[in-house]
Order: sequence, then structure tokens, then C-alpha cells
Amino acid sequence: MKIGLVDCDSHNFPNLPLMKISSYYKSGGDMVEFASLGSHYERLYVSKIFTESQEPELPEYDEIFRGGSGYDLENTLPYEMEHSCPDYSLYPALTKDTAFGFLTRGCPRKNHGFCITPQKDGCVSRKVADLQEFWRGQKRIVLLDQNLLACCERMELLEQLADSHAQVEFNGGMDVRLLDEEVLSAFGKIKVKDYHFAWDDPRENLEEQFRLFRDAGLAAAGQCRVYVLTNYWSTMEEDLFRIYTLRNLGFMPFVMIYDKQKFVDSKGKWLPDVDLRYSEKQLRDFKICQHMQRWCGRINIIKSCPDFEKYEPYRRWMEKGCPVPRKI
Repeated sequence: MKIGLVDCDSHNFPNLPLMKISSYYKSGGDMVEFASLGSHYERLYVSKIFTESQEPELPEYDEIFRGGSGYDLENTLPYEMEHSCPDYSLYPALTKDTAFGFLTRGCPRKNHGFCITPQKDGCVSRKVADLQEFWRGQKRIVLLDQNLLACCERMELLEQLADSHAQVEFNGGMDVRLLDEEVLSAFGKIKVKDYHFAWDDPRENLEEQFRLFRDAGLAAAGQCRVYVLTNYWSTMEEDLFRIYTLRNLGFMPFVMIYDKQKFVDSKGKWLPDVDLRYSEKQLRDFKICQHMQRWCGRINIIKSCPDFEKYEPYRRWMEKGCPVPRKI
């Protein structure tokens, strides 16, 4: 059988579902390749769902399977395909000496409407694989789990990571609320590339949890980034409280703007019709978040200007009267 793969999502990160599909078919002797126009495939796997008007030109096929951002495609895979070791040869440059995979799926934080993980993977963090399922001795491991620490088998999984002696990147981040002495001790045995946390809810004061992690001495200065959700349910004062608290504890805060792509393009410029979809207040709130993101985005800027009110681009924008696109 001739199998064609179409990666519509990203060219700087390997598509895990497509790698598993490739491995499954190759193990049965089938031919698998990235699809090319002019060829005919018995089965075509496309990593994204498009509307009829948006779908790119595709090669000829007998049967087609479409996914959503690559992720939904994997959720529909048969068990044997889901548990195939990824075919890292599909992305030789992106996966050199690096393994990618999930040890757990799901997240119990279902009350947070900005996160789609509970809807897609369930409201319980559950073990779905052992490390050996997708790791073959590579020097680096990239985990895509959304809340590994919420899994009841977390200590077993952390032990597997420690025994690998590979450098581990928790790409999906860690839940600082679930840290305790046992977990911190386990982290101390793992070669962690860097730590990613998040402080999403301004109603939760996580200062003590972050202090607990800092005092464990697991990360050097600049090796721990904390994402701060903005433009969702918080005020500017609540955003700055989280940012200043994290900076005082020695962490690197990074502002994440909710629905940013609905306001600006990839270069940060206003979209043409943004004034028709949002009020002036919403646009100003977004612009403040954008200034905060740029202020926090580079460590040399926030170090040289620790007071956001004195950040030059923000100060000039305020002096001009906070201009935003307005309805004509």
C-alpha cells in the first residue's frame, strides 16, 4: 500500500501523529512518504481539518483521513497505531538525538475555559505510555504532557526519566501547585533542560509554591520561565502583581496574551477589521498586554527597566493618549 502524509501545521516542530502513522505502516511493509502533487495514494493522512474553500491542493487518493492541528488525528488512531514508536526519520533535522512523546494525557483543571486539554484529552491526567515506547536511547527527550504531575503514577514516570540519563524538556510545562518534597527530590535526579510553569489565575496566590521551588535549588537563574496569562480575566494590576512577584523570586515571567491572533498579525500589527469586532476598551486592554509582553520578552529589557510604568514604548503610548483603531 502507498501511504501519503501531509503536514499542514508546522515546519519547525515534528508532527507526532504522522510519525506514528508512518511507523505503523512501514512495520507492515507499506510505502510511506510525504505526499507530492501528481502522485496517487491509496491512503492520504492530512494533519489538519480545512473548510472546503481553505483546503490546499491535494494529490489523488482513494481514501483520506483528516485531523485537527495534528492532535485530533492522533485521538482517532487505532490502538496499534497510537502505540507505535514514532518514525523519527520523517524529520531527521528536527528529531536528531531527540525523542518526542506523551507519558500522560488529560488535565483535571477543567474550570479554565482558555485551555482545551480537558475537552480533548479528558479531565483526569492518566498514564498512556512508558518512556520506552517512544524513547530509543536518544540524548534528549521532549515531553508533550499537559499535566504529568496530576497523574497518580507520576513518581514511577519521573523515575523512568531519571533512569534514562537523557536531558528532559517538559514542553507542556509543570503544575507548580502540585509540587511537594517527593516531586522536588525526583526532579533533582533528572537532567532537566529548563522548567516551564504557569501562573494563569490571578485569584490564586502561588507565591509560596514558587518560593518552594526556588528554595529547592533545582534551576539556575534564567533557567525557569513562568507564563502569565493576560487579556482573559485579569486587570493590569493583577498582571503586574504576578510579574513583579515572580521577578522578585528570581523567575523569568513571560506574558501570554489570550486570543492574540484575533487582534494582530504575526508581526504584531493590528488586523484590518479589529475595530469592528472589539470596543475601544478591549483594544486598549490588549495594547497594554502587548506592551507588557514586549517588556517581559527580553531579559535585558526587564532587568534594565524593572518598572513597567517607565518602559519607554508604553510611556510614549500613554502620552499620546493610548491610540487604538477606532470605528469610523
